[in-house]
Amino acid sequence: MNGNPFVDYLDQFNVLSPNHSKIYDEYSYDKGEKSYTFKIETKVEDYLINILKKSGQSFILTGNAGDGKTRLCRSIFNYFSSEDLKNWPNSGIREVSTEHGTLRIVKDLSELKEDKIFEELLRLQEYIMNDHKDRVYYLIAANEGKLTKFLSQKSELSHLKEQVKLRFKDSINNNNVFNIINLIDVTSSIYVEKVLEEWNKEKNWVPCNSCPKINTCIINLNHKKTSKIDVKNRLVEQYRLLDFLSTHITMREMLIHISYILTGGYKCTDIINGNYNELKLQINKPYYQNFYGHEIEHEAFSEMRALKLFRELDPGSNSNSNIDDFILNGDISGNEILEEYHLNLFNNDLDLYLGYFKKRLEIYRDHNKESNDKLIEEWISKLRRKFYFEFPQEDLFNRKSLIPFQYFEEYSLLFESGLKQAQVKKDLINGLNRAFSKRLVLANSPLYATSENLMIHSSYSANQVKLIEDKNREDVDHIPSKFSLIVNDNNVLPMDLHVFEYLKRLSSGDTHNILREDVEILLDTFKNEIIKTSKPDQYILNVLRADKDRGLYVQDEIEIFD
Repeated sequence: MNGNPFVDYLDQFNVLSPNHSKIYDEYSYDKGEKSYTFKIETKVEDYLINILKKSGQSFILTGNAGDGKTRLCRSIFNYFSSEDLKNWPNSGIREVSTEHGTLRIVKDLSELKEDKIFEELLRLQEYIMNDHKDRVYYLIAANEGKLTKFLSQKSELSHLKEQVKLRFKDSINNNNVFNIINLIDVTSSIYVEKVLEEWNKEKNWVPCNSCPKINTCIINLNHKKTSKIDVKNRLVEQYRLLDFLSTHITMREMLIHISYILTGGYKCTDIINGNYNELKLQINKPYYQNFYGHEIEHEAFSEMRALKLFRELDPGSNSNSNIDDFILNGDISGNEILEEYHLNLFNNDLDLYLGYFKKRLEIYRDHNKESNDKLIEEWISKLRRKFYFEFPQEDLFNRKSLIPFQYFEEYSLLFESGLKQAQVKKDLINGLNRAFSKRLVLANSPLYATSENLMIHSSYSANQVKLIEDKNREDVDHIPSKFSLIVNDNNVLPMDLHVFEYLKRLSSGDTHNILREDVEILLDTFKNEIIKTSKPDQYILNVLRADKDRGLYVQDEIEIFD
């Protein structure tokens, strides 16, 4: 029994496997008759091809290692070439003809020697300055930090330095001569659904149907579970949370993570040849445990950045009394609907030890103290994760209360809704007033540019406070994920879910311990900028005064006499 070759393909993304591949510009697997390849459709590839078909322009691609810069260079070359690129030359540079001239492709600027980097960038600068009169254009993949550092060290490249600086500041400064496309601007969650759908296609898993170990195979169980639309959407939802937190996951990190979600680091041979003790280890790797890196080897955890990020969002770490009660007592609740849901969710599946959990639950109810402690300690966090991804009804329990962001759903509903943005603005102003003054300021007040000594330097009505959402992009796969809060048209506060959650909690009088230090530094800087640009009345001193009857601080005026 040789197992499923598709699982061998997934093993390429296992960072502890000897088959691990460092570069994924092909996403392919080829071992004789066993082969697999797929392509993730990206907007940036279509954008580059369409532009280069219509006209000649130069591009620099930037982004983190693993964002797919090399793959894009290969794809663009293959599109315009009569033969596919098998291997890059030692120089790392290839040229290809287009209808508008010659496209010179540099697959990784950082791999070149410094004198060669200087030569190529100087040529690019000359082409930009003379509007590509020689009909030679560049496509360069580069690390942003190394590119900007190199440009700052070479006075001969001052023009290119300024052009690059402008485009990094805002993509709107791109033009029909020279463009910078920063792949860090790609919204990570867009590709997660595509990969899950592609990897979970039934044709990839046909060999599993004839395997005698299919009923005790954690890999196959993970495939079946993550193929369900609700589970898939909730996996994407977790990635969307990272978008809202201004966290970018590279294509490479995402592929490693999703592969691990499915396999838990195992191959078919591990399942087929596994004995009883090995099976006990394997069934600890259902997808919802793998997603957050539970039961993972320490070495792998250190290399899988996605796991570190998702640990902060782990629904298993947060208690909700109604959900916990359902997990432990839902099958004896007396509610037929809940009992049926409990039966379907906590059954005899492999991840529940083929019915062992149900027996442990019965022992727990017999009030055996030793078993009580062990059941809660060993199972409750795991079952919260299972509940979070698999409970089918959104209206019976507040599933999202298991993640540490209370206002995640409200934040997600703000996008493309001017009405909701207008409604939430008063809460944000209230939160800012309380953040600036460190006092409980009266709700529905104007925004006060106030210092901690309670002096109001200026105040702004709700009409002077604007909430502007991030824009869609034509060049990259980008979904709006954050806002800019703008005061008086010139003071800008970047607002992602961290900042939104912090201000909403302050406004409601709740605790505000979501990355408190980082957010407070950002808000203090914003406050100081507003104070710096404010123009206090020279004859009236405005202050916040404690109103003892209401237990809040309110605005008061003190006239200043000469």
